[in-house]
Amino acid sequence: MTDNFGAGTYNMALLGASSLKGKEVKRILRERHFPLRRLALLDTEEAGGQLTEFDDEPAIIHPIARESFENVAMAIFASSPTFTKSYWQMAEGSGCEIIDLTYFLEDYPQAKLRAPGVEGLCGEEAYAQPEQAPGPRISVPAHPVSVAIAAILGCASRLSPVQRSVITVYEPVSEHDQAGVQELHHQTVNLLSFQKIPRQVFDSQVAFNLLASYGKESRPTLREVRHRIYSHLGRLMRGTIVQPALRVLQAPVFHGYAFSCFVELKERLPEEKVENALNQHPRVLCRDEDSQPSVVEAAGSDQILLGRVERDPSSESGYWIWGALDNLRFAALNAVQVAEELVAADARQGSQSAGGTVPVSS
Repeated sequence: MTDNFGAGTYNMALLGASSLKGKEVKRILRERHFPLRRLALLDTEEAGGQLTEFDDEPAIIHPIARESFENVAMAIFASSPTFTKSYWQMAEGSGCEIIDLTYFLEDYPQAKLRAPGVEGLCGEEAYAQPEQAPGPRISVPAHPVSVAIAAILGCASRLSPVQRSVITVYEPVSEHDQAGVQELHHQTVNLLSFQKIPRQVFDSQVAFNLLASYGKESRPTLREVRHRIYSHLGRLMRGTIVQPALRVLQAPVFHGYAFSCFVELKERLPEEKVENALNQHPRVLCRDEDSQPSVVEAAGSDQILLGRVERDPSSESGYWIWGALDNLRFAALNAVQVAEELVAADARQGSQSAGGTVPVSS
């Protein structure tokens, strides 16, 4: 798909270029040969002036100003909801297509939830979302876990109707960006040296621990994360599959989601048949009982890694599925795939911008 875009023709702004997701978006844009004419790397005043690179060339991160969006076709927001709240109207006012990885705009009337990697798995009607309001398009890439679970339940439902499902999700600290990673590191070091641990991000001990909730000062809460995953999953499946019971726990790992999924089907099927249905791109299934996927293996992968399907002893038609995915990589890939589809849609309309109104080059 990426090889058919032709020469670089799009000006894009990446907001939150110094964030972990921003760095991953930058990497994937290069790897997939997105048709860029210019990539503006933008961030806060504090991050402005940082030297980085793009496409093997030196690049500088600039602080955001209103003129940052002039002659820009697309803006990807990859920092925090507060960051997006401060600047998204600047981008919209300049006519930019907006791709929001921070979820701040997910309930905005103009926004459309997107998951290109799984759309159609639960039936085309599940993805027939209402037309967006006139004006620049706002796309919100679905939460990586909701994409993975929608893929699993969608594939399983094609074999037999899903009666019920129960999912436990283990969240990594990198969902709180570099500050979360640093706090886990410092907590680990301080605990091993019997010193007071920092609690600025999680307001609780994360190191050597599993949490069902944070301290009261930490945001977003795990309850809010669960609500987002649940909401995105419901919007992706649009009532075609029974919603799962869902729990989110904080795990003491730096990167990568892990999840345990129980699925009960209407009829009893051989485990191998369920595995064959699941083992399709972007899902890779490992049948080796002694080598099941982990977040370490998932690091840097575009795929959802799944373990062998195991029948539950108490349910003839109940199956356990273990999975892992790179939270940063998968989120960034989803955002770039959305951008690619916007390019393809513009090409089909015979224009490089929505309605020919968005400037793409200076």
